[in-house]
Amino acid sequence: MTRARAHGIRALLASIEGADRGIRFQLMGELGKIRRRRGGREFFLDFRPYGRVWSNRGIRITDEDTARRLLEQIRGRVADESKALDEVLAEYLPVHAKPNLAPRWLERWLEVKRGAVASKTLSPTYLRELERYAAPGGYFSFFDAASIHELTYGMLEDWAAWLGARGLSPKTQSNALGAFRSFVGWLGRRGEIRAIPEFPWPKVPEHLPRVLTLAEQDAILRQIPEPERGIFLALCDLGLRPGEARALEVGDAGDGWLTVSRACKGHGADAPIGPTKSGKTKRLPLSQELAEWIARHVDPSGRLTRAPLFVNPRTETRWGHWSLRDAWLRAARAIGLGGVKFYEATKHTMATAAIARGVNERVLQRVLGHADSRSTRRYAQLADSALIQVLRSPRVTPDAVSLSPACRQAEMAEEGSSQLPDFTGLTHAGVALPTGVEPVFWP
Repeated sequence: MTRARAHGIRALLASIEGADRGIRFQLMGELGKIRRRRGGREFFLDFRPYGRVWSNRGIRITDEDTARRLLEQIRGRVADESKALDEVLAEYLPVHAKPNLAPRWLERWLEVKRGAVASKTLSPTYLRELERYAAPGGYFSFFDAASIHELTYGMLEDWAAWLGARGLSPKTQSNALGAFRSFVGWLGRRGEIRAIPEFPWPKVPEHLPRVLTLAEQDAILRQIPEPERGIFLALCDLGLRPGEARALEVGDAGDGWLTVSRACKGHGADAPIGPTKSGKTKRLPLSQELAEWIARHVDPSGRLTRAPLFVNPRTETRWGHWSLRDAWLRAARAIGLGGVKFYEATKHTMATAAIARGVNERVLQRVLGHADSRSTRRYAQLADSALIQVLRSPRVTPDAVSLSPACRQAEMAEEGSSQLPDFTGLTHAGVALPTGVEPVFWP
């Protein structure tokens, strides 16, 4: 094949990018040639330098009419679907041809995930877990010789049994299956496979988290040095995820409210910061004790420099996940409560106590950020007073002499006062929302 012809094919493919559908089909008439195989009656399609098609998924091309129909089909796929030629050609290769093997596509998928980490929309920790699964000898090595076109329920069931034979617990099996389901879903969205098979999810014993009483939670908080206590109040009173609390900036707190729009994407103090897990912004009322702690310990000028709202006094930097967890566990062990996990002792305890107080589950779901596209559609438009119900009653402390601004707003609303702030951006239901926070309505 001449260099001129190779250059011509590359130029042709470059010219169709951005062209409308009609022009793309016209240009495709120059793509590919039908050729006869030497010394035989069979034919092949020549797309060099991108490759040659010797068969239709393993079925030989025995006559010119079949070759022409196949050529037009490939041209149509490239023109109509805007897919790269090498990707289209791979679909006509034998099922077990190298371009169709799962490891090749797994590496491409991981490259997409690495891009997500670079854009701070995926945790580096999660990426490392996926890379460990896909490494030689990892959980995905079962598919080393498998084609993406033969992924069936039966093959996935055999894989699940293989994972079990390696001694993996049902929870670990479920994690591996979930990661591979993400990969297969990506293949489906790209159009690389015709259908996404059902997955054989293992039965994972339900974990009943051990939660604390509010009195026990308060006792642990009292063991934490007061200058360090602010971030733990945010975890216990507002049910924030540790990554959300660590990512907060001074400018996120104001007028008795806290805006949560970011999360740390990793465990280190210098972890990249990206969107929250749900990708949504939430605005929560500060508890009285947290508002007072911020007033005592946070320099308002930090708004200008985007300083962290909560700083580890030991390092004078943003909290890391492990230092945060260890500070909590030290305090818990000091009073004999070290057997409860960090997440369960903070967020789960707060949520359990809120439900016990009769807080509406939809309100709590929004506060905790447990939204996805399905649950979001069921959410009601929430008034500020409904969000304030999530807060427990103020702790009895020597310096707790006044309510937070948010709580004062709630009291005035109950008394019919007209002295509420003049919020902008009222919805059609008359409920005030902060700028940039997406409203949610009943369907």
